[in-house]
Amino acid sequence: MKKLQKQAGFTLIELVVVIVILGILAATAAPKFIDLTGDARSATVEAVEGALNSAADLAHAKSLVSGTADGSISIAGSTIVFIGGWPTEETIGLLLEIDPTTSDFTEVSGAAGTFTHNDAASSITCQAKYNATGVSNSVRPKITSEVSDCN
Repeated sequence: MKKLQKQAGFTLIELVVVIVILGILAATAAPKFIDLTGDARSATVEAVEGALNSAADLAHAKSLVSGTADGSISIAGSTIVFIGGWPTEETIGLLLEIDPTTSDFTEVSGAAGTFTHNDAASSITCQAKYNATGVSNSVRPKITSEVSDCN
């Protein structure tokens, strides 16, 4: 008669069950440890910066074609005011068509041409800014974004 040996380890089924349970726990816990909302807000602020660049360039082209360096032109149903062939801070937002009721962005009151993310902790550290001070046909506006704290 043969003697039965004691089991000295785990069976394959036990190992598979433990791995599956650990996988489920990792999948549910990972989003709590990896918060990507700040990165997403930063990316959208940089996208608004790109939209400001595009809107300014297209409006400048329209200004050159119409021969209106200083004055106003109707673009897409909005009256855009130009200085030196570039849209002013007060009217660049009309070209972006940002609706504050449905958009993640609003134009900062008292700071024309500055757009901040609505869900950011601070409007100063999560914004895109259009500055048309000192522009001319040969000097384009300064368009920047600040994304140091978009959490």
